[in-house]
Amino acid sequence: MKRIMAIAAAAVAAAVFAQEADKPAPAAEKAAAPAAPAGGKASEEKTYVSVLTGRPWQPGGKLTFEEFKERDRKAIEYTGGFIFFDAEGPRAMAVDTRAREHKTLEDIARLYKRACKLDMDVRREPRGDKCPMEMAQGMMKADRPLMLVLVVENCGRLPALSVFPEERIGIVNADKLKGGEDKDPAIGEMRVTKEVWRAMGFIAGVGFSAQPNDMMQPFATLEDLDSSDNAYIQPMNMMKMDKFWKRWGVKQPHKVPYRAAIRQGWASPPTNDLQRAVWEQEKTNKVHKAAAPAAAK
Repeated sequence: MKRIMAIAAAAVAAAVFAQEADKPAPAAEKAAAPAAPAGGKASEEKTYVSVLTGRPWQPGGKLTFEEFKERDRKAIEYTGGFIFFDAEGPRAMAVDTRAREHKTLEDIARLYKRACKLDMDVRREPRGDKCPMEMAQGMMKADRPLMLVLVVENCGRLPALSVFPEERIGIVNADKLKGGEDKDPAIGEMRVTKEVWRAMGFIAGVGFSAQPNDMMQPFATLEDLDSSDNAYIQPMNMMKMDKFWKRWGVKQPHKVPYRAAIRQGWASPPTNDLQRAVWEQEKTNKVHKAAAPAAAK
């Protein structure tokens, strides 16, 4: 799926955002324009998000707010906007079978989305009479394709972490990760967080890391697990995970400048003034380049 976003400057005062769907646009393709910020400049500074980086303006940074917006305006004017591609392929599933409600998996899913730009489905579901492995295998065989299944479980018979790379299944036994009667329950949930990330790393073939503060270490005790300051996999190993996901047809969301799409020969006809200007420039340049060898003769 793809969407074309065009951003134009209405005046020197502010940048006006306008998202348009490719025409003719299928029903599944959405391009709703964000509402203009209300409440003046202070409100706009808080709500403005750069189309180039997808990040908001940071006070005290290298660019003032006006410079930050001007950079976007110039980029959009040159590129003609961007064609946005949604993520494709199977997704990750994380299931918490425990009776007590926890937000651990939701927090992991948010960081996974932020770091890998991919969604992780989070579900709370009692496993009933099924063993955790049987439950995960059933989910993997369901109609929609899944890249991996992670199960957080309370089961005294299982080790703290069980990983089945060939099945793309990881099982974390929270019962073995509890902090004890005299410790904060948050300690146990932090251990669950670390083990879930380790399960993803092992499934994706990351292996043990040479980085001393990375979660992918050969921890022998809970104290070893607690000694790691980070509760997630380091960026270098997340890149290794990305390579594995691609093997299963996973594509991260990405954007392509409209000008680049024209040069590559697959851009749709322009739908606004910015795109038309870029379209004419590229078509004119193409004619000149094609005529140059003939003129040389």
